[in-house]
Amino acid sequence: MTSGNELISWGAAIAGDVMSKLMIPGGNSLSKLGDAYLQKKRKEAADILIGEIAKGSTEPIDFTESDADPLIEIIYRFSKAVSDGAARENLRLLAQVIVGLKKNKALDPDKFRKWANTLEQLTRDELMVIGKAIATKREIDAGSLQLNVPGEFSKHLRSALERSGYQPAEIEPLCASLSRTGLLLPVSAYNGMIYMPTLWLDELATLADVEGIAATK
Repeated sequence: MTSGNELISWGAAIAGDVMSKLMIPGGNSLSKLGDAYLQKKRKEAADILIGEIAKGSTEPIDFTESDADPLIEIIYRFSKAVSDGAARENLRLLAQVIVGLKKNKALDPDKFRKWANTLEQLTRDELMVIGKAIATKREIDAGSLQLNVPGEFSKHLRSALERSGYQPAEIEPLCASLSRTGLLLPVSAYNGMIYMPTLWLDELATLADVEGIAATK
C-alpha cells in the first residue's frame, strides 16, 4: 500500500519533471519543496493536537499508561488525515474529538476512525451547516425554538443558514451532501425534502466545538 508521504513525494517529483520539460523556472526544486511542505504539515498537525489536548477546557486531560496503545493507534489515523491533505480546521476538529473521547472515557480507535472517516474531508460550507445544525438542535432542546412538527428543525436550520449568507438554492445540495455522514437524515415531506438531526449529531456536539471551528473559517 502506498503511504501518503510517498504520494506527496511522487507528486512533487512528477510535477518537477513536467515543469523541467516545459522549462518552467524552479521545476527541479519542486521535489524538495514537496518534502518541505510535508514536514511543515507534520509540525502543524502535531501543534494542533498538542494545543487541543493542552486546552482541556476546565479540567486537565491526563493520559495514563492504559491509554498508550489506543492513543498510538488513534494518532496513526490522525497522521493519515494529515497525509491525505485534511485542512487545518478539520484537523483541529479531529484533535478535539480525541480530547472529547478521552473525557467521555471512550478513547477507542474504532470510535475515532468513525469520526475521522466522517469529518476529515468536509468542506468549509459543510462544516458551517453542521455547526448551525448543532446550534439549532441545542436551541430546540433548550426550548428557545419550537418543534411542533418534524419539518420545523429543517425550517429553523435553513433560516439560520440564510442569515449567514447562504442562498436557498445552495442549502438543499449542502444538506443533501451531508446525508452521507449520518449527521442529518433526509426525509420526504409534502413540500419536498426535509432534514432531521440524528443521534450522531448529538454525539458530535459532545465531542467537539464544530460551531466555533466553522465560525473561524
